[in-house]
Amino acid sequence: MVGCNTLIWVIFQWVQTSPRQKIFWCYPGRSQWFHDTVLQLWDDRQWLENFRMTRRTLFGVADKLRPYLMRRDTVMRSAVPVEERVAIGVYFLASCSCYRTITLVFQKGSSTVASIVIEVCLATEHVLLKEEVRLSEFNKMASSMKIFGFPHTIGCIDGTHVPISPPKLQGAAYFNRKSFHSVLLQAACDGDSIFFSMLTGHSGVNHDAHVFRSSMLFSKMEEGTLIPGSPLFTYAGVSIPPIILGDGAYPLCKWLMKPFAVPRNDRERHYNKIFNCSRCVVERAFGRLKARFRRLSVRIEVHIENINSIIAAAVILHNICEREKHDIPDEEQQQRSLADSQDGSDIHDCNRSGTACAEAEAVRNAISEYLLTHVK
Repeated sequence: MVGCNTLIWVIFQWVQTSPRQKIFWCYPGRSQWFHDTVLQLWDDRQWLENFRMTRRTLFGVADKLRPYLMRRDTVMRSAVPVEERVAIGVYFLASCSCYRTITLVFQKGSSTVASIVIEVCLATEHVLLKEEVRLSEFNKMASSMKIFGFPHTIGCIDGTHVPISPPKLQGAAYFNRKSFHSVLLQAACDGDSIFFSMLTGHSGVNHDAHVFRSSMLFSKMEEGTLIPGSPLFTYAGVSIPPIILGDGAYPLCKWLMKPFAVPRNDRERHYNKIFNCSRCVVERAFGRLKARFRRLSVRIEVHIENINSIIAAAVILHNICEREKHDIPDEEQQQRSLADSQDGSDIHDCNRSGTACAEAEAVRNAISEYLLTHVK
């Protein structure tokens, strides 16, 4: 009996002191691919092709998100570094690859990749939204739009559908007029294709005007508080506030201009011509957004509650890339059609009525007179 107890004690001591292999906690394969290849060998061209941003830009984003993405090592495994976590999230947005493919690329577990993607998008929205999606100085915004001819203009607004996987029991609520399930992204941009306002979360069945009236942009422009001081431009005795350009889907306001539905004379036709040339900046911005982050062009296979954060993260990172003057690969830019952005051609014209409409008509007529005499 004593000998048996001694043997048990010896076995117990051996188990306690012998090294144990971690057979369930490490994903087999090239676990150091990102550190040994991407960080050590890739140049800026390869970073732009795969992550849509340079190493310096991605590391700058990682530094800002570090307090929210840092994880501690455990006795079972080492934590994924913040830079690699951000790279996984950005790679997800920049490609059409599914989680299984990203798992093979980064050599992480599929559940790890899925959780990292959502955490990176949530952190990006929480930390960087107000910092990156914001108004620039009014004079700078107005001058960037004046290149196209419109005076006192801060930018253009439009909407685009982002395909999603239909949520259970609510699929019909997200089935849009283009015959697929989507969430509507409505955004306004300046003349440099940088978004200064965005709203997402409404299902694709909603009309642009309904989404627009529920936005903070609409409220602040109605109150005249979006632009500090709300500077006025006076022409032909009409006071013109800072204006935004929108298509026929939006209501005509004294601060939101739209084309004449049926131009009746040369002045109105000239206005529509200049208007269309100016408003295409927002279509180009959506085209660059979806060319840069192709995830917004394919059906996003995540839970509906995470869709908004994914879209917001793409818009935020797009603004960062535009401010850093990062190019989009030529083949991506050529493949990205602007057809995904709504041009309003198949949406009924939306108008307001009463005094507000009369004021808006006066502003539009004054602008059309200005364009006829000052812009050819």
